[in-house]
Amino acid sequence: MPVCCPAAAQGQLVCGVRDTGRLADPLAGRRPPERGQLGGRGLMLAHYVADLVRVHTGDDGTTVRFYLSL
Repeated sequence: MPVCCPAAAQGQLVCGVRDTGRLADPLAGRRPPERGQLGGRGLMLAHYVADLVRVHTGDDGTTVRFYLSL
């Protein structure tokens, strides 16, 4: 479920996504997906565009939060 939050610090937009899945690959989003792979581009795009990307994954799910300077 996408969530946009008020600025965490002045001059930033903070957006986050959370679901019940778990990321097993610590480099998810930091390398291009395999040719023909159906998914794996959203997190990579967030890393290219955002100033900071934080990924927290555990037994209860995964939260990805990214920060954009305004």
